[in-house]
Amino acid sequence: MGDGDIGRSAVPTTLPLRFQRMELQEHGGLSDRGLDALATTTGPEALLATLTALPDQADAAAALALMLPRRQSVWWGCLAVRLIPGMADRAAERVALETAEAWVQTTADEAAERAFTAAEFCAVAAPARWAAMAAHWSGPSIAPRGQQPVPPAAHLTGIATRTALLFTVHDPALRGRVSYADLVAIGVALMHGDVGRKAQAAVLDRLAGS
Repeated sequence: MGDGDIGRSAVPTTLPLRFQRMELQEHGGLSDRGLDALATTTGPEALLATLTALPDQADAAAALALMLPRRQSVWWGCLAVRLIPGMADRAAERVALETAEAWVQTTADEAAERAFTAAEFCAVAAPARWAAMAAHWSGPSIAPRGQQPVPPAAHLTGIATRTALLFTVHDPALRGRVSYADLVAIGVALMHGDVGRKAQAAVLDRLAGS
């Protein structure tokens, strides 16, 4: 996502979040504590505040992945995967990540289709595969071209982004040096209308010094 796209305003504004309680309950991948928070909060900001106060922010990442608009959710996955060192040497994953980024830039139907093709060349546990799948599941159809269109369910983008974040945290190249709290900080920046580059750079700077 170009720096001139999201975050153009001098004063960041909170984006409208999708807060579908049943969707989060059934598809959010929340822990028992996360589900308890979901049952007792009244809106997305309150839920996120409660979840970010927990020691492990996996629930906060999972919920925000589903609540962000699709474009921001996919971009969050891309920013997270770019934290992994040596991505340029992982040919299939690099291509998958680039296709996801291309969809963020254009939101074109063709870009969503290319993202799926690129994802198929990656291992199941490759974070970039899931960033690309998030882009594909943000397109108009999950059916092969030429077949009757099948619109993706609204929650699929968030599930793919959540999976990209999960595999990023556990990627061997990072050796446990990136936490969900690091990733949530990037997601929250996006939630407030920022492009997320500064939050990503803060994590990269810490990694460079560790």
